[in-house]
Amino acid sequence: MKKNDLLKRTTHLPDKKTINLALVGKKGIDLRIAIPAIILIIAAAVLISKFAVIDRFAKVTAAEREVAAIQKQIDDGYEQIAGYGELAELYAHYTYSDMTEEELNRADRVVAYDMLIRLVLPKATINSWSIKDNTMTVSLSGNTLQEINLIAQQLMEESNVDYCTVTAAATDYQRFDKTEYVNAQITVYLLSTSEEVNG
Repeated sequence: MKKNDLLKRTTHLPDKKTINLALVGKKGIDLRIAIPAIILIIAAAVLISKFAVIDRFAKVTAAEREVAAIQKQIDDGYEQIAGYGELAELYAHYTYSDMTEEELNRADRVVAYDMLIRLVLPKATINSWSIKDNTMTVSLSGNTLQEINLIAQQLMEESNVDYCTVTAAATDYQRFDKTEYVNAQITVYLLSTSEEVNG
């Protein structure tokens, strides 16, 4: 070997003073592979966190809202149950035994209305009706005066009626078919609630 060749070789010798034998034969990290791999790992972690954590957290939150709504319904139900005592007192107030004197002296409007539906409406046309104190005034139209009188008699037979009168009656004619009809007004004197109970 020539001296020049030996000099060339010695100039290319490594200048490291230590060697890690564990790394002997191992290649370094290739950045062209490493960077896409890191991006894929991050994307996979994001997807896993979305499906495994965020979506489940959203479902848990929705379930908690539903539970809160149901709990509110239960609480409202308990409030209504708690108010049962007041409702029972109110109901008891409107029984005959617990009415005020003014309420006992008032005729039952629901019974009076039912009487009109049962007795007057099938036989005549009710034009208007009103109740003031215990006096009901009914303005109606019927076919004949006898029909109006029959209605008044049937009203007299009711348990909540003291007496009644036909206070006005007039015969009129339909212009388009020239039929006769009677306009009348019946005054009905109703019994008070206490009079019905004691009567």
